[in-house]
Amino acid sequence: MKKLKVESLEQSDSVIEFSWTDTGSVCRITREERVLYEGRETVFRDDQLRKGELYIYTIERLNEAGEPVERLKMQTGTEERGSETENQLRQIVLTAIIADGEVTLAWGDIQGINAYEIFRNNELLDAVQESQFTDTSVDMHSEYVYTIHAKRPLERSAEELFSSEKSLVASVFGMLNPNSTEQEASEESFWLTKRLGKLDTLLNMPEKPKGEIQYPIWNFRYKTFLSEEILANPNLTSPNRFFKGDGRGFDPHSKRYRTLVEFTIRLDKEATVDNFKKDVGTSIAYNWRKKFRKAGVGSAEKVGVEQVDEDDQKAVVAITHSVGNPLTASPAIDYDISATFYRNGHFDIVGVHDQAPNHEVYLNRSGQEEWMPLHRAESKGLAYMAGTIANQYWRYSNFE
Repeated sequence: MKKLKVESLEQSDSVIEFSWTDTGSVCRITREERVLYEGRETVFRDDQLRKGELYIYTIERLNEAGEPVERLKMQTGTEERGSETENQLRQIVLTAIIADGEVTLAWGDIQGINAYEIFRNNELLDAVQESQFTDTSVDMHSEYVYTIHAKRPLERSAEELFSSEKSLVASVFGMLNPNSTEQEASEESFWLTKRLGKLDTLLNMPEKPKGEIQYPIWNFRYKTFLSEEILANPNLTSPNRFFKGDGRGFDPHSKRYRTLVEFTIRLDKEATVDNFKKDVGTSIAYNWRKKFRKAGVGSAEKVGVEQVDEDDQKAVVAITHSVGNPLTASPAIDYDISATFYRNGHFDIVGVHDQAPNHEVYLNRSGQEEWMPLHRAESKGLAYMAGTIANQYWRYSNFE
C-alpha cells in the first residue's frame, strides 16, 4: 500500500487546494477541530479563506472501522498577493508537512532565484534547485528549526528598471569599497525559517475542542548595534573619522545598542500592544587621532509600532524604523516589520533591512526565561546602509 503523502499543493489569497496519494482507503481531512471531508477522493479544495493567514490540516487514512491508521499534518497558508511592500517574502507561503519519519518543506518561488540552501538547526543539510525539500533523517522526539537561504542579484528582482539602476550603483560601490566585493553589494539575501515543535507531539496531538483558544502574551525585542569598539567612517572627507561602536556580539540582554524597539502584545479577547519602548544609543565621534570630537543622540521620531489588523484568530502589528546619525550626514538605520500573532500560539513575522549595522530580533513568550532568536544579521560595514545597496529579507514562523 502506498504511503500517505501530499502530492500537490496550490494556494491563492482565498483558496488552498491539495492532493494526496491514492491509498485505496477512505481518508479524512480536518482543519483545526473541524472535519471538512471524508471519502475516497484524493483532492480537496478549501475556499473562502482569509488572505495571508496560516491554516493547519490533518490528513488521515482510515481503516474499515473508521479509525486512523496513518496520519500527516500540514501547516500552510493563503497568499498575500498585492500587498504594498518591497518584501517578496510577504507574498509567499512556507508550508511544513509532518509525517512519520519525515518533514517536508515547500515554499513559493522567489523571482530570480534558482538555488536554495537548506539548514536544520543551523547546520547545512543540502542545496536544492526546486522550491521544496524532504528531510527523512528526523528524530520524531526532537524539535527542529529549518532555514531556507537564497541570494539574488539585484537585476533579477521584480522592479526591473529600478533594480538595474540600483544594481549598477551597487556594483560600482563594491569595486570601490576595499572591505566589500562587487557581488556582495549587488546581491539581495533571503532567509525563510520555520520552527517546529516535537514532531511526534505535533503529529499525534488531538484536535482542540471547538472554542478552546489560548491567550498568549508575547514580548518582542529588536536591536541594532555595532560590534566593533571603534570603526572608521566610510566618508573619508568627514572630520568625524571614527565612531565609537558597541563592542559586543549578539545578546538579547545587552544594554549597548544603536537602537532598541520592544513591546508586549497581549492576545486577550481584544489584542493589546503595550510596554512599547524605543531608544537610541549615544553616538560618539573621534578625529583622525581617535580622540573624542563630539557626541549626540539621534531622533526616534520615525520609529513606531502600530496594530494594523485584528480578528477573532490573530492580530497584526507593523513596525517602522528610521534613525539617522546625529553627528554626520549619512543614511539612516532603516527596517520594516510585519508581525502576525495568532491566539493559538503561532506567529509569522517578516522583515527587511539594510545590511548594516548588526540586526538582532528576539521573541519571548511570557513565563519563559529564554529569548528565542528570530533573526541575526552581521553588519557588512557602514557603507552598506546606502539605499543603493542590496537589502536583506527574512521571515520566521512557528508550528508548535
